[in-house]
Amino acid sequence: MEKNKISNFLTPDISYLLGLITGRGEIQYTNEVKKIVIDFEYKTLESKAIKKVFDQKLHIQTSLDTVVLRLQNIGIDTQKVITETKLSLVLRWQQEDIAWLFIKYLINETRFSYHDFLIPEPVFESTDANKKEFLRGLSDVTSYVRNSNRDQVGRHRVYIEISNKNWFLPPQICKLTQSLNVPIQYIGYGHQNIRGGKGKSWAKEHQIKIYAEDFERIGFYISHKNEAMQELADYNKANFDRQQLLCTGKSGRKIKKESHPHETHEKLPSKINGQHFDNFKEICKCLGCYLQKD
Repeated sequence: MEKNKISNFLTPDISYLLGLITGRGEIQYTNEVKKIVIDFEYKTLESKAIKKVFDQKLHIQTSLDTVVLRLQNIGIDTQKVITETKLSLVLRWQQEDIAWLFIKYLINETRFSYHDFLIPEPVFESTDANKKEFLRGLSDVTSYVRNSNRDQVGRHRVYIEISNKNWFLPPQICKLTQSLNVPIQYIGYGHQNIRGGKGKSWAKEHQIKIYAEDFERIGFYISHKNEAMQELADYNKANFDRQQLLCTGKSGRKIKKESHPHETHEKLPSKINGQHFDNFKEICKCLGCYLQKD
C-alpha cells in the first residue's frame, strides 16, 4: 500500500490559498494573534488590454468576494480590508486548528513573508489540478496583464512579478509551470546584468514573462485579468504562429553583457554575489534550476 504523503492531503482550495500566500502573503502571529495578510496592490486604478480598459479596484473587490466565500467554506475566518492603494485579505485564527497548523507547516519553516516564501515541496508532487490552483493563486495576486507587456515584435505577455528579495522563487515557478506544459518566455531578474541602468535602478521586482496564449492554460479568478489575458491571447493567436517551446535549461544566442559595478552588492544572495552573467538562464542555474543540475 502506498505510504501517505503530504501532497495527498492538498485540496484545490488549500493549493490556491498557498499560491496567494506565496505571492503576497505575510504571517503575523503571537500567542494572542494568528493572522495571515495577503495584499492585492494596484499600481494604477485603470488597467488597459488592447481595446478594453478595466477599473482594477472594482474588479479586484468583486472577484475577491468569491475567494472570501471559498476560504470561509473551509473554515477560515476571512475578511476584506480596502484602502486607496490596495485591498487585503485578512485570515484570522482564534486557536491553532488543523488548517492553521497545516498551512504554517507547509509555508513557514523560518519564513514569514512573500519576500522569502518558496513553493511548498508537496505542491510539486501533487495533481495537475492542485498545481494549477497554486499558480492561479500566485498569479491572481502578483500578475499584471497589460497592453504594454509586449515583446520586441509586439507579442503580448503576462508578467508575474516577484519581490526582488526573493531570488529563489522564480526558478521554482518555472519548474511548476513547465510541469503543466506552460513555457516561460523570459525571466527578467532584478539584476545588474539583466536590467542594467545606473545606480540601484536594477534592484526591482523579478518579472516572469509568459505569452498570453500559453497562460490561458492557467488563467485567473480575478475577472479583469482573465478578460484582458483572453483579449491579448486572441491577438497573439491571430498574428503569430511560432510556438514558445518549453525551456531545456540551455541558452540560445549568447550576447556578452557589459560588466556592472554592482555585481558584488549586499542586495544579492551569496549564490550569485560577485558573479557576472550574460543571460538569465545563467542566474537560474546558480539559483537551483532543475534542468541545469551539475
